[in-house]
Amino acid sequence: MTDGTSAIETDPSVCYRHPGRQSWILCQRCGRTVCPECQILAPVGVHCPDCVAETSGGVSWRPASNVVPMEKPKRRRRQPGRVRSMLAGAGGSGGSPVSQGVLVAYAALFLVGLLTDNLPFRWLAGVPGYGWQVWRFVTAPLSYPAAPNLSILFAALTAVFFWLTAPQLERMLGTWRFIGVLLAAAIVGTAGDMLSGQTAFGLTAPLFGLFAALLVEVWGDARLRTQILVITGINLLLALTMGGSGLPALVGGMIGGAGTMHLLRIGPDRGWRPRTPVLIVAGVCAVLIVLATVRFGFLL
Repeated sequence: MTDGTSAIETDPSVCYRHPGRQSWILCQRCGRTVCPECQILAPVGVHCPDCVAETSGGVSWRPASNVVPMEKPKRRRRQPGRVRSMLAGAGGSGGSPVSQGVLVAYAALFLVGLLTDNLPFRWLAGVPGYGWQVWRFVTAPLSYPAAPNLSILFAALTAVFFWLTAPQLERMLGTWRFIGVLLAAAIVGTAGDMLSGQTAFGLTAPLFGLFAALLVEVWGDARLRTQILVITGINLLLALTMGGSGLPALVGGMIGGAGTMHLLRIGPDRGWRPRTPVLIVAGVCAVLIVLATVRFGFLL
């Protein structure tokens, strides 16, 4: 060229210093194309080596190719402070439609049972030999043998404990994750009672499933872990003295809640697809339902 500029320096697709290297990064000062090796970070944009040589003074320059790439941000855990603030709050109605729905259905079915000689209990409780009626594994926690005696007090106390725990955890987990924990605890707890030959009913299994899920969530905080363990222990003593579902339902509910919560937490860290924890939990529940069904055969 007549002005002494090579054709390479005017080609916008290749580095002006390395004609065999294609690049689309331009020097912010002279506008020439520079490859990664020639790119030098300036306070504003990227400069080429020639411009840096002309303007360098008290500024420290670094080749862009030597910059250590930023690490992919790790998935943030919920901060203990958030968990602590939610535990401190009372069981309100905001943001907890599932918890509200469960309690409304629980109370309504109990009242219907008082008027219909326990018809809801007969059709919804987890009764050994009726495992083929699969809905019972989900509806058993909503049923309670209604009678004008101390059963009203026991049913009310169970509902109060559920209300003090469930709404906070629902807001913490989000609706769908909360439903997953609740269903797993109910199914595993009901199957536990039915496999042991006992009738499953009441909110104790899902309640202790929520306690266990919350324990998994706060396990890294020693203070909160101790607090939840104490609350769980107190409720365990009350549940065993008040009656309701048997110990297999309590243990099964805790296993279901803790296991589901654990899978939901480790799934993203291990690169699982969102549906993988759901499939694992659903598979375990299906196996338990089958076992509880064939344990005592089919009753009509």
